[in-house]
Amino acid sequence: MDELCVDAVAMVRQIRDAGYERLKDATPAEEVRYSQEAAAKFRAQREAARSARHPGNS
Repeated sequence: MDELCVDAVAMVRQIRDAGYERLKDATPAEEVRYSQEAAAKFRAQREAARSARHPGNS
């Protein structure tokens, strides 16, 4: 059986570096707005997935 190998350190570095690049020139207010929008998007996706699993329980 093939083993799944995940380089967690490299993955975290890639995620961290991408976040830095996305926000390196942002003002503190822009950083807050970005975080709020990302959280709202995540909550909407989570709710859509939950609704798809349990239709009728909105």
